Amino acid sequence: MNRKCKLIIILSFVLCLTACWDAKELDDLYLVYGIGIDISEDNPEEFFVTIVAPTIHPEGEKTKIEISSQGSSMRNAQDNIQSKAARRITFNNTKVFLVGEDAARNGLEKHIDTMLRDPEGRGSIRLAINEGRAVDLLNMKLPHIPYISLYLVESLEQSYETTTIPNTSLRDFNHELYTDGIEPIVPFIRYGNKPTELLINNIALFQQDKMIGILEKEESKTLMKLRGKIYEGFFSIAYSHEEKNIENILSLRIIRGRNKITTEIKDNKLHIYNNISLTTNISEYTGAHRVFDDNAIKEIEEIANNTLKSSCEQLLLRLQKELKNDNIGYGRYVRVNHPEYFDDKRWNEQFSNAKIHVNTNIKVKMVGVVQ
Repeated sequence: MNRKCKLIIILSFVLCLTACWDAKELDDLYLVYGIGIDISEDNPEEFFVTIVAPTIHPEGEKTKIEISSQGSSMRNAQDNIQSKAARRITFNNTKVFLVGEDAARNGLEKHIDTMLRDPEGRGSIRLAINEGRAVDLLNMKLPHIPYISLYLVESLEQSYETTTIPNTSLRDFNHELYTDGIEPIVPFIRYGNKPTELLINNIALFQQDKMIGILEKEESKTLMKLRGKIYEGFFSIAYSHEEKNIENILSLRIIRGRNKITTEIKDNKLHIYNNISLTTNISEYTGAHRVFDDNAIKEIEEIANNTLKSSCEQLLLRLQKELKNDNIGYGRYVRVNHPEYFDDKRWNEQFSNAKIHVNTNIKVKMVGVVQ
């Protein structure tokens, strides 16, 4: 056997002996699934951080462990948590980052920066704001659900797929925070009528890194359509019959949708055109008329288009006149199309004075199966 063959064999054995130099046994780690931050109740100048991790040991009395501590910063509070933990804490498997309502109004920039700078942190961690304090939500006990963090991530994903809320990650928030012409939005979680009921159909509006408002239910869906984040979901309408004064219900299932935004400067005035197109199927219709002829379908499409346009105009009125905040992202189009007009320092003011035209085009593809 020549020297070259011997060298190849030796190298093959050496490669088989390699391993990760910093490998850790799972039994030596707390794999943090969820982390939350609040303003400290004892000291408003400090922050209260909570982590939730599975215990791993099958003999353990609890399936998870929650550890909280406060500190002058998020990193400082995390270090204080580590001093209380029996194992090394790692954020490699973190799924969700919850921010309490007060902490969100105080500002997120430094907390997001801390998470993204951590070598173990991931930009894909889901971000959500919750009503009240994050520690209370992370400590919530839901029947048949061992890990609230995993449940929240799945619920956020489901609401995103029905065109209700954004699927905001740490990286998404950071990108919108530092992009001229758009203000960030984040899912907002409310409590329902029952102690274990969560409502994941609201959106927190941000100006820079501070929360300034909340959109509820249908407003959230409208914002997603204006942003062009249209997937599946339902568009429900309650309308009255003009002749019989009877309230009817129309529910359309969204099959697909698209959004086109254009801009122009006319007579020294900024005009923004937002065109929303939806392809739908009729999911529910309680009206007395049959919907198998073209005239009935056109009437339904007209009702749906007028309702969606009205909802968009009402939301835009709030964003432009009450909040003066471009959470849709029109500024990105103005910055590209009219760089001489766009002012990154005054864009929200320019947005509040712009003339925005909303055009909707809802088409009914199928009327459902009726026997």
